[in-house]
Amino acid sequence: MREQLAAGADLLLLSGYARLPDAVASHSQYERLGVVLVVDRETGRIAAANTTLLTELADIFFAALIDGMSVRDQQAEIMARVQRHYYGQSGAALHTALRRCMDSYETLRD
Repeated sequence: MREQLAAGADLLLLSGYARLPDAVASHSQYERLGVVLVVDRETGRIAAANTTLLTELADIFFAALIDGMSVRDQQAEIMARVQRHYYGQSGAALHTALRRCMDSYETLRD
């Protein structure tokens, strides 16, 4: 990503947050779940993804699910893919935080 920025790539950092359910282990520590995406402004392609999910494995799994997809052209597919493959207790919050990232992208594009 550093190389892309150094080469003049027009990347955006987007973030979205959602309230965690009380029953989730990380609720007492964070209360909110964050999703951060780095996307290409023109294509919407996801260059990097990160979350505040409690375990590194869950964070890596989420990033692998959506890496390289486009928040411009594949929003429905991204959301369906996460819903189809992520069954952690933070699923609803993850879905909401991801949707907020996509909404931010749409606002910036307009």
